[in-house]
Amino acid sequence: MTLLIVSIAILGLLGLLMGVGLGFASKKLALQTDPRIDLVLGILPGANCGACGFSGCFQYAKSIVEDGVSSGLCTVGSRETAKKIADLMGIQGQSVVKRTARIHCGGDFIKRQKAEYEGVPTCMAASLVAGGTIQCGYGCLGFGDCVNVCAFGAMTSRENLPPVIDDDLCTACGKCVRACPRNLIELIPAEKLTVVACSSRDKSSLVRKVCDVGCIACGLCVKKCPEQAIVVTDNLARIRYDSCKNAGECFMVCPTKCIQAKK
Repeated sequence: MTLLIVSIAILGLLGLLMGVGLGFASKKLALQTDPRIDLVLGILPGANCGACGFSGCFQYAKSIVEDGVSSGLCTVGSRETAKKIADLMGIQGQSVVKRTARIHCGGDFIKRQKAEYEGVPTCMAASLVAGGTIQCGYGCLGFGDCVNVCAFGAMTSRENLPPVIDDDLCTACGKCVRACPRNLIELIPAEKLTVVACSSRDKSSLVRKVCDVGCIACGLCVKKCPEQAIVVTDNLARIRYDSCKNAGECFMVCPTKCIQAKK
């Protein structure tokens, strides 16, 4: 019995000594973090959407403090958010350009169906079956992969048409861009009001056969744009948003109405 008690006492003493040693080591060897990281994190909105290019708000805050990354990358936060961070860090404030998603397709699904599809109801799966379920090889398939991955409720499905996007809710996180198997979604400055709602690079004769709102590369938008912000390449009009001033001439002259204007 005495031997048992002594053994327990020795084990208890060893445990106590190890605990004290580990506690001392944890304090001595602990990595010192800059307290400004928590302060910047408190200013950020906490959406953890990845729109800034980092895995979450903590990683972005850490990069601002330790690597001098711009305070204006958070598209969820406002200009005031960027200014508060800049003031805290003692740097010149960087402006925030709010971006939003735009879909380069405006065609009707029902009108463009080429076959009945009974497989897995996702755009990704449908795109792997004979090139998709619609006649246009470039258009939206309509199963809502982009809607399903949007964590902010910014995309709403529509009957027979591509989803509609709420600019106020969109954080430009890019998840919808990555989810679309046909690369139809682009992130552009939210202040830009026009979009070419077509991605077809087919010639006009084929476009007219499969879609009544597709781009026919007529070039009228190019001629009428006062800023020369539109080019036509590969049978498709494209807007150069760095030059676009929202004049609206392209929208008004487009004969197929594939250039849409945000209201």
